[in-house]
Parts: sequence; structure tokens; C-alpha cells
Amino acid sequence: MASTAVTVHFQSQTIAATVNGVACELVIPELMVKNQPLISFQSDQLPAGITLQPGKHTSLSENGTSLIADISGYPSLSQTSKDQITVYRVDVTPIIEISADQMLASLTLLPAPTGCTLPDFSDILTFCREHDINSGIDEQTIRETIEQVRQFQQPQEHIPIARGLLPLGGDDAYLRFEVEIGPLPGKILQDGSIDWRERKMFIGIDKDELIATKVPLTQGTPGRDIHGQPLPQKPGKDIKVRASGDVHYIEENGQLLATCAGALSIVNETDVKVSAKQTIAGDVDFSVGNIESNDGLEIKGDVKPGFTVLCKGDLLVGGNINGAAVTTKGNTKITGGLIGENARLTTEGDVEVSFIERGRIAGGGTVIIGKGAYYASISSCKMLLSRPDSKIVGGRLICGDNFIGDSVGTGNATPAIIFAGIDPSRLELLHRLQTEAIKLQDELESLLNMHGKEYAESLIYKAKDAIVRKRQGNLKKLNLIKDSPLYSKFDPGFNYTEAFIAVRGRIFSGTKLRIGNISTTLEEDAAAIRFHVDRSTGHIVATPYTGRKSTCS
Repeated sequence: MASTAVTVHFQSQTIAATVNGVACELVIPELMVKNQPLISFQSDQLPAGITLQPGKHTSLSENGTSLIADISGYPSLSQTSKDQITVYRVDVTPIIEISADQMLASLTLLPAPTGCTLPDFSDILTFCREHDINSGIDEQTIRETIEQVRQFQQPQEHIPIARGLLPLGGDDAYLRFEVEIGPLPGKILQDGSIDWRERKMFIGIDKDELIATKVPLTQGTPGRDIHGQPLPQKPGKDIKVRASGDVHYIEENGQLLATCAGALSIVNETDVKVSAKQTIAGDVDFSVGNIESNDGLEIKGDVKPGFTVLCKGDLLVGGNINGAAVTTKGNTKITGGLIGENARLTTEGDVEVSFIERGRIAGGGTVIIGKGAYYASISSCKMLLSRPDSKIVGGRLICGDNFIGDSVGTGNATPAIIFAGIDPSRLELLHRLQTEAIKLQDELESLLNMHGKEYAESLIYKAKDAIVRKRQGNLKKLNLIKDSPLYSKFDPGFNYTEAFIAVRGRIFSGTKLRIGNISTTLEEDAAAIRFHVDRSTGHIVATPYTGRKSTCS
């Protein structure tokens, strides 16, 4: 007859302990090593009415009559009975736990029950080897933890004893300017404030003067986990230097030299041009005509309705752009405003404008709004910023990086649309593909209406239907996030952006927000708030915004 006696292979003892400052009694089990039996029955099969249930880090023996420790640690036994069935379960608390990312190992060390021995330093190292931990071991902490338990007879739990080394990313390449170029407006400083100082326009450069030197990227330093496995680092990003006009770029040493004297233009910190400067003393009107300039251009007055300006350098407008179309290859500064539904500004560089009223801006760099924007359409491949005390009412504002504004909306205006972390050109592509897909779908329905439902089996219909399905699939996969692969929306590695939308003052309910591929509508008014995408949930969340209101004048 099989024996019903269970053998428990570990001791336990109750001790007085202090947990979180509260005195209590704890049951302290004996430390058991990997593959040791924890409980067993001395028979070839379990007695009737007995069940062994493996708990955490335990498993059944081959004959099913014992529970075995899968790892070294502290076992705990529980016994329950129901319907004349007795269930024995054993769980093991690991003496060493490893984080999911394999970057941290923690030690839990309990006092040894009477008659048992507290593990020493060499024992702990053996347990580390059991988990293949061979890198970043903190020997001093291990020794101190053992001494703490030995001296005070109190548990020490989740003590970090080994840490991996995170990889160190490389530095991006950049141009180190050897001439004084002044502030770059809109630059976010180390303390989180924004440099609002105005850009220096038309910086004078002498012939043969060294303008800048390219500082190459660095590769960074690889890391390693606690098992000694290497963790690749992210190298810095390279830049493509573009020299135009009277600038010569020497790739061997990274130097940019002026071949003639002139005015310096720097676009997006990588495109460097030296050219002459052209000045229009008054307005661009019928007395002057349309302007096409290969150089830097200063217009001291307004650009009147219906006229066009094309400038291949930097542009400074002393007045307003009224219903005119302006295109520049450099940076643009408008002392006045961009006014009227027909007012257009397209630029490859940064834009500084006092105000915009129903006009359109497409900027290749950062766009800075001085006083406000009223039902404007603005896109920026970098940041979109509005100065302190400015106001944005209605309109659509899109930027590749962050949006930082002061006041958005009013109580009775059409809500604004604000997109951040978006490639503006991809948003245009999305709208174009949506329009084409609808048109193709309508064509298919027309064919069925004309020829009957049986036409769906024809080769022509199937070919057109395949095109529609492909377009619809591309629409679903189109990733709006800047610098991501085009059709990578469902790739976890490319479906997140660190871009954010921040408002120093008040933002009104109804404002439509999109960050990357995630969108929402603000349900209630808010103030001093920052919106970003939570990486764990994929939702837009709000946190207080503490950005300083102004730093430089």
C-alpha cells in the first residue's frame, strides 16, 4: 500500500522582523539550490486523493511524486483541501532575480534558520554563475548584504548586485562655424528655454575666409548586459554639406571657404551660401515688377498683391507680403505680416514672421510666429514656435518636430488643427492617395452598375480591384512620422515619435491634435500643458508644461 506521508526537504523558522518600519513575524525558509527536491512521497505513484501542483520556479519529477526546484531560492509550501482532494503546492522566491532586459540582477537574502548556514560570498558568486551572470558584478554590495543579514538577522530583498552597461550613442556630425553668425532663433537651450533673439541677416564674408568646418560623427561606445553580451550602440548621424554660390567645400578636411566676398546665408545649419546682396528701396509693385534674384535680397517695403518674388539667398522684408507669392532658397524674415488667402511663402530655410492672416507658409526649417496667426496654413519640416504673448486662432499648423505655442484658440472661433512629428509631404501624399482610392472605388461601382454583378468575375474588373486593394493597403501602412520608412506604420520600431505639442498659456477645447500617427480632440480647455505619445500605451497623454515663458530678447 502506498504511503500517504509527505516529506518536506527544507526547514522553516519564524523570526521577529521589521518590514517597512512595522514589527512583525516572518516565516524564514531554508535556502534550496537548483534541482533539489522540495517535497516528495516515498512511492512510485501519488497516493489517492493527493495532488502535487508546481508553483513558481518549480516542476514535477519524472515519476510525478516530487516537486523540484528549478532555480536556487527560498521555497514556501501551501496545502489546500477540497472534495477530498489535498493539493500541495510549492513556490520558490529566487535568491537572484534578473530583469526582463537582462540589465540588472537583484539579490534576496534571508537569515538562515537554526541549523542551516547563511551563504557566503563564494556561494553568491556560484548562484550568479547559475544565471550566467559574469559582467558588472558589484562585489562590495554582495559582501555588505551578507554582513547585514548576519549581523541583524533581518531579510535583505531586491538588492542590486550586477548591472549591465548601457551603450553610449555617438554624436551627430555638425558644422562648426568659424565666423560669428549670431543666434539661431528658436533654438531650445539646455535649460529648456527658447532663444528668441533675432537672426543676423546678410553677415559679411571676406574672400578666402574660412566659414565653417565639418565635425564628423562619432561611433559611440557599445554596451553589454549582465551576461557579457554586447549591446550595439547607435552611431551619430551624418550630415550632407551643401555649398553654393561663392563657397568651396573641401571634403578632405571638411572646410568651407569663401571664394568671393559677399553675404553669408546658412540654411538648416548645413547649407552654406555666399552671394551678393540686392536691395529694393521701397515696395515690390508695378514700378518694380516681379523679382527674381540669385543673391540675398532685402525689400524695405511691402510686396504688393499679385506680384512674385524668387530669391536664391536669404530674404528680408521690411513690410508686409500682401496677397503675393514669395519663394526663397534661404531663410526668410518678414518684419510685418503675411496677409490674405493668396499670400504664399515657400522657403527651404527658417521663417520669422510677425503675424499671418489667412496666408500659407511652407518652411523647410523652423517657423517662428511673432504676434499671431489667424486662420493660417503653416507647415514646417522642423519646429513650429510662437513667441510669448502670441495668439493662434483657427487654421492648420503642421511641423516635423515640436510645436510650442503661447495661446491657441478662442471661445467662439473654429478650432485649430495642430500636428507635430509629421512629415508635411507625407500628409499631402496621404490625402492624394485617399482621393485616388475613392475615385477608383467609384469607378468599380460604376462598372458593376453598367455591366451587372457578374462583371466582377471579369479580368478587367479583377485587375482594377487589385489596384484598389493595393492602394487601400498602402493607405493603412503609410507612416506620417518624419524620417520613418514610408510604409512602416505597423512596425513597432518606427511607430513612435518623441515630438510633442506644448502650450504655455491656454488651449481651447475642440482643438484637434495629432502627434505622429496618433490623433485626438481636446475635450476641455487646458493651460500650461504638454501633449506627447506614451510609449507603453500608444496614446496621447498630457502633463504639465514648465517651459520658461521667455529667455532672450
